[in-house]
Amino acid sequence: MRKSVFLLGFGIAVTPASAFAQPVGGGGPADAGAAVKSASIGTPGAASGDAMTQYLQQKSLNNLPGQKAADAAASKLGPARAAKPDELTAGATVNDKTGIAIAKIEQVDPDGIVVSTGLAKVKVPKEAFGHNKAGLLLDMTKAQFEQVVASANVGH
Repeated sequence: MRKSVFLLGFGIAVTPASAFAQPVGGGGPADAGAAVKSASIGTPGAASGDAMTQYLQQKSLNNLPGQKAADAAASKLGPARAAKPDELTAGATVNDKTGIAIAKIEQVDPDGIVVSTGLAKVKVPKEAFGHNKAGLLLDMTKAQFEQVVASANVGH
C-alpha cells in the first residue's frame, strides 16, 4: 500500500500543473456564445423581434459589417438630424448612409413608414429616419438594408 501511495504522490508531483488547470470562461465549441445572456441582444438563431429591432441592436453594439467605411463616406454628406414629420411623405426617396438611393416611401402609417424597394416592402419606425445633404436616410448601408428587407419578407 505504501508503494501505491508513493507512486500516486510521485505521479502528481511530476505531472505539469497545466494538466490540472481548468480553462477560464470555457472557450470550447459547446460554450461558444454562452457568455451572452442579455435578453436585449437576443439568442443566435432565435427570433427576437422584427428585423429593424435586430438591426438597431447590432448598430448600438457597433457590430455591423462595413460600419467604419460607411461612416467615413457618410461624413461627406454632412451631419444627419432626425427627419421631420413633414419630410416623411409618400413618394420620397430614402437613401442609405452613404447617399445611395435604397427605397421610396410608399405610405405613412401611425405606427411606422412603409418603404418599398420595388420588389419588397418593409415597415420602418419613424424614429429610424434621418436627414442630411442627400435627403432622407436610414443609418445603414444598402447591403445592410437589403438584409433587413430580406429577413422581414421571409415567408411572405
